[in-house]
Amino acid sequence: MNKFLNIHNNFTYYFLICFGLLFSLKTSYSQCNSPCFCVQVDEIGEVSVVWDTLNITNANLFEHQFYADTGGGFVLIGSESNPLINTFTFQNYFAGNNSSSYFIKSLYGSSGANFYFSDTISSIFFDLVNLFDGRVSLSWNHPIPVNFIPSNSQYVIENSSPSNPPTSAIWNQVVTLPIDSLNYTDNISVCSSWLNYRVKLTSNSCDFISNLDGGFIEDQQAPDAPVINLVSQDTSNNQIFINWNPSIAQDVTAYIVFKFSNGAWNPLDTIFGIQNTSFYDTATATFQNDIVKYSIAAMDSCSSGNPPQFNTSSAGDEHNNILLNQQYEQCTGEVSLSFNDYINWPTGVSSYKIFYKNDTNLNWQLLDSTNSLNYSYVIQQGNMNYSFIVVAQSDSLAISSLSNIVEFYANQPPIPQSSYISEVQVHNDTIFVKYIGDNGIGIKSLNIYKSIDNGISFEMIDSELNPIFPFTYYDLDVYPNERSYLYQMSVTDSCLNEVAFSNLGQSIFLDGNSEDYLMNNLVWNPYQNWQNGVEKYELFSSNNLNPNFELLIISDTGLNYLHDFTNFLEPLFDGKICYQISAIENQSNLGFSGISTSNIKCLQNEPIVFIPNALDLNGVVNYWKPIIKMIDFSDYKVSIYNRHGVLIALLDNIDQVWDGSVMNSNNYASMGVYLYQVEFKNTAGKYFHRKGQITLIR
Repeated sequence: MNKFLNIHNNFTYYFLICFGLLFSLKTSYSQCNSPCFCVQVDEIGEVSVVWDTLNITNANLFEHQFYADTGGGFVLIGSESNPLINTFTFQNYFAGNNSSSYFIKSLYGSSGANFYFSDTISSIFFDLVNLFDGRVSLSWNHPIPVNFIPSNSQYVIENSSPSNPPTSAIWNQVVTLPIDSLNYTDNISVCSSWLNYRVKLTSNSCDFISNLDGGFIEDQQAPDAPVINLVSQDTSNNQIFINWNPSIAQDVTAYIVFKFSNGAWNPLDTIFGIQNTSFYDTATATFQNDIVKYSIAAMDSCSSGNPPQFNTSSAGDEHNNILLNQQYEQCTGEVSLSFNDYINWPTGVSSYKIFYKNDTNLNWQLLDSTNSLNYSYVIQQGNMNYSFIVVAQSDSLAISSLSNIVEFYANQPPIPQSSYISEVQVHNDTIFVKYIGDNGIGIKSLNIYKSIDNGISFEMIDSELNPIFPFTYYDLDVYPNERSYLYQMSVTDSCLNEVAFSNLGQSIFLDGNSEDYLMNNLVWNPYQNWQNGVEKYELFSSNNLNPNFELLIISDTGLNYLHDFTNFLEPLFDGKICYQISAIENQSNLGFSGISTSNIKCLQNEPIVFIPNALDLNGVVNYWKPIIKMIDFSDYKVSIYNRHGVLIALLDNIDQVWDGSVMNSNNYASMGVYLYQVEFKNTAGKYFHRKGQITLIR
């Protein structure tokens, strides 16, 4: 190659290899195809240079000169001036030991004054290594840089049987390979054979042909041990399914399946056919409750040794089944799963996926993914059949292994279908709470919770053993006339689990005040929380004239009412009005409507008092009487005094009047000014005193 470059420098011109443009000092040539010429070696190692006149033209040819570097630099090995010839044979040179390099110098014109050089191209040196297992390893070099090889080219591996003469050999194509290939391993598919191999690089302009290499190729080695893909439970028949990769040795005729069970390895079966790579273990009893291992050996068709025996590999890495076990705890609803590790995938197990199904979900549902060999799951919906299975997922391969299926009936303590506070009633200083539950399902106790901070926190205030439903609880530790209370209940089942927390039930606290003249303002908190809410609130009232509560108003959503009680002002109305609220439930899904009542709120209104200041005995109204409303009429007294402080009249009944007479006599008081004093009290026991003057006219 150095000599080649020196020649270029001596001629002082630029050279581009045949993949580009070729230039001389005088003439520019069109772009040539790649490669410009090819080097071919025949069966006896003789080298020929072949070219296409489209690349290296023979027009106006003076001569082609051929240069070769066989190890000591480029030297002229011959020339050709006949334009009809496009091949040149390198005489007396054997190319079967190494690669050699070549280029062509083409001279044109009558004296050869014009010339150009081709690119430098190597012969393909082909090497065969007998692996003695029925395979040969083939390798070669690129004749030109791989990035200059046309994309539509390809390498072709050929083989032939030895012939005499060697040049009469019939070559058979083995395989075609892409242009970046430099090696290939071939299997002879028989136990032994005399074979020669070579490689060709085909192109549009010409073909490269390597030297041949070969000999007696014999399979003396056992095949590689087969690699198991998976051992898995077949859920359709509860058998163990084993699958492995087919042997890379093409002369394998059978696989031997081994099984480790009861402390020993034993052959199970021999599977004939290189592509028959699956086996079912039908001995269910051996792996139903045990972990078993499997391993595969390969046996080829060739024999060696004395006496001859078939070449048989050792058994490959064992793989095992996944044995899944379960324990179910009825009271907690917890199922504990345990299983063994899957072994000997090349990069291990990426995860174990837990699947389940039940009477509701008939298809397998992914429950979780884990790397642990233990898994716990709390069954939310019991009293049905459950099935679990574990799937081991390979870390790098798109394969998986299934465990056996475990099945059981998940008994659970009966879950109450009803747990409902239907009423919260206030009665004097007691609140009673009515609870609806289920009888006959083994309930151990009823738990009563109360909140005094509007549901922020609850405290268990009592627990009733062996309750019978419906159950009414009476809470004595309350002040229902001062505040509202929230209640919630639960039950303890036969497993001592606290379950079935009810809805909330809230007492209604009714409050109010005398807002204005003959007006009472009433407010109350909403009841919560019935299943379908409150249908309406009913406000009832009572007084001394109507001691039984009577409906006053109905409110759908309102939580206050301004009561104008003007129509209550009858003569004997004592001014005290008592109120109570009832909340009516929208019918629940249980088919009834609850009623919850509030505390009783009583409001005492101030008395209305009007006292005349004169009496005209000759007038239309010839008597004197105080007009007083909304008092306790059982405690009433009016005293009238003359100007000397002598009591002259005493009235102790609201219906009595003073007609001007002096008590205990038949005389009338003389005209003048008199003093009065009125004493009374309201129903709350508050006393009132009024004093004034009466002018008597006669």
